Amino acid sequence: MLLSSRILICARKSMTILLMIALLLYMVGAFYSIIILATKSKHAGRGLIALVGAGFIAHTAAIGIDWSRLGHFPIVNPKEVSSFIAWAIVAYYLVMSLRYHVRALPTIILPLVFVFTLISLLLPDPAQSLPLMLEGAITANVVTQIIFPAHVTLVIFSYAAFIVTFVCGVMYLIQEHELKAKHFGAAFQRLPALNTCDEIGYRSLSIGFVLLTLGVVTGIVWNNQRDGRYWHNDPKEVMALVTWMIYLFIMHYRLTAGWRGRRVALLSIVGFVVVLLTWLGARALGGYHVFG
Repeated sequence: MLLSSRILICARKSMTILLMIALLLYMVGAFYSIIILATKSKHAGRGLIALVGAGFIAHTAAIGIDWSRLGHFPIVNPKEVSSFIAWAIVAYYLVMSLRYHVRALPTIILPLVFVFTLISLLLPDPAQSLPLMLEGAITANVVTQIIFPAHVTLVIFSYAAFIVTFVCGVMYLIQEHELKAKHFGAAFQRLPALNTCDEIGYRSLSIGFVLLTLGVVTGIVWNNQRDGRYWHNDPKEVMALVTWMIYLFIMHYRLTAGWRGRRVALLSIVGFVVVLLTWLGARALGGYHVFG
């Protein structure tokens, strides 16, 4: 029993150290990305990717140790979710950077990752690692063990994609304003072209919508596996459905009516505000989704 306690303590310390290393690398990466943007350097991208990639490896190891220590996929309480969403944002950014080399994107993404990782480190470990409502529900059977982590992972990765969509929407509106005002200053020179903003935003919107759809479906299945009900009229469920319908609306008119540019950028910003309300606001209302 004493040996088991020592192993758990060592695992927790290792996880914390790895998360601190990731935090440090993310912070350095954030400052480095600002320097790259300010100097308009075209040859420093690999160094930034190496920094962020090293942080991502340390972060992945920390999540793996936490998973082994807790005995469940660490996406239940705010501490775990804050860490996981930072990890998901970095994962999505690294994948996107293979195709798109946009200097302005990491200057917004990486500070956000730093904040989420810092929150995870500052939040105390909950007295009870698993909420009562999830006791037995996650470990009930093999199907449920797979569905619950899949549900939360898909939703969080959809949020990561929508963050990029939101950032691209903001950059598009800034660039458009600079062009209309014929003010070709620092912002115009450092932000990507309108077509690039639109292309990255649409690609992230499409990926996020698919992931959110799968996340909603797996959530409904998990509901049924837990208590035989597909829908609970929970505030978070309702807000998630509203979010899904907003992005469905954008996708539909993008594909059928050829909506592009400013209109899609504005709607993407609105959609992301609803995402924030779904993730943070619905939690304050209580209900079925009191975890995470």
